[in-house]
Amino acid sequence: MMPLPALDSQRRATLGRALNLALDKRRQSVAQFPDWEAMRQRAHDIRAGAVERLDEYLDQFERAATANGIRVVRVATAEEACRYVAAIAKRLGVTTAVKAKSMVTEEIHLNHALEAEGIRAMETDLGEYIAQLCGQPPFHLTAPIVHLSRDEVGRILADKLGVPFTNDPTRLTLIARDVMRREFLTARLGISGANFCVAESGSLMLVTNEGNGRMCTTLPAKDGPRVHVAITGIEKVVPTLKDAAHLLRLLARSGSGMRLTAYTTLINGPRKRAGGDESTGPDEVHVLLLDNGRRSMLRDPHLREALYCIRCGACSNVCPVYHRAGGHAYQSVYNGPIGSVWSPALWNTERAATLPFASSLCGACADICPVKIDIHHALLWQRKLAADRGRVPLWQRLAWRAWRIGMSWPALYRFGSAAARKLVGPAVLNRLAKPWTATRDLPPLAAKTFRELWKEHPAE
Repeated sequence: MMPLPALDSQRRATLGRALNLALDKRRQSVAQFPDWEAMRQRAHDIRAGAVERLDEYLDQFERAATANGIRVVRVATAEEACRYVAAIAKRLGVTTAVKAKSMVTEEIHLNHALEAEGIRAMETDLGEYIAQLCGQPPFHLTAPIVHLSRDEVGRILADKLGVPFTNDPTRLTLIARDVMRREFLTARLGISGANFCVAESGSLMLVTNEGNGRMCTTLPAKDGPRVHVAITGIEKVVPTLKDAAHLLRLLARSGSGMRLTAYTTLINGPRKRAGGDESTGPDEVHVLLLDNGRRSMLRDPHLREALYCIRCGACSNVCPVYHRAGGHAYQSVYNGPIGSVWSPALWNTERAATLPFASSLCGACADICPVKIDIHHALLWQRKLAADRGRVPLWQRLAWRAWRIGMSWPALYRFGSAAARKLVGPAVLNRLAKPWTATRDLPPLAAKTFRELWKEHPAE
């Protein structure tokens, strides 16, 4: 993987413009619904009902999907899922697979696992494809290269593909399409995620804006059977198609302000051959229902709501920390506020344990969430778990204990505040706060406290 570029002022400005545009479009889209809060509540209730009765709906989905001709497999770990996909590729004798955008496959590091087996998984979402060319993970849940400018994208394609430089969006898209089209027509293995799994019909719902999802999953291959493997978390199940349709109304509007994604695909099974006629679609469909830590979240009443997430990315769009730090700063597949809840639940690492602390707890994420997840309280709970498990460094625990003592004794607080202003200058603060200050300077301490100013200018 290439070193991740620092989020310098230019890249931060690009990110800010893109996120603010998405928020503006969302506000306009939401304003069309006077009952938006009622729609959010219904979405919350749908997701809550599905998660509370998860095993029942998973069983129903498996029965219906199996009746449709889909092979449903429940996998407990990332390694198990990767082995299954690699085994299918080896059975088909393929060395290349085409892949639609999928955060779950990023979660299990499927591309790297297949590469170790000599199989190249080519991303076909334009943003994911460019990120793959750079050797970088996605920057955002729904917009993988939201931090890159048109010029940067043009230089990446020129460097990696040997094409003339252009920064025209249409030309850039056509360049990528020419490369992908050849892969679509020859690949015999297509991989995707699933936005929703509909229990009543055994259907997979896949939403994209570029049509690449359909090209990966339903386009017949020229040189043999096409196999579609969908990998999705167990929490993506919803009871009915009507429920999925309601969630779909909130998904695009919340993430980007669009009324609906350009392509909404329902996959009900492999293509059927009857009466001499052949339907479109893959010859085989496999659905992997992945746990990988989700059941532990289900058992924790403080984290269960995080399973309601529909991956719209709105919480990142509104988060002041994400605006400032960017997606790569989280060093996790799932970034932003909801990612800071998910990551410690999925990965028991020191790095993941620190993510819940990268939040101002302003509550903007909970206010914008289309399914009303109480994100900031889940972040607080993850902070408590990190402290209970010894994941908080000793110096931080001592520092917070000293802060608590100081805040409890007014005289001690006043003495410490006066001493800090006299002894700690901007240079010392910046050294103490590394690496945070690698891209920013901390403001100097105020010359006078509010109490001192109040005494000088008493209220009249």
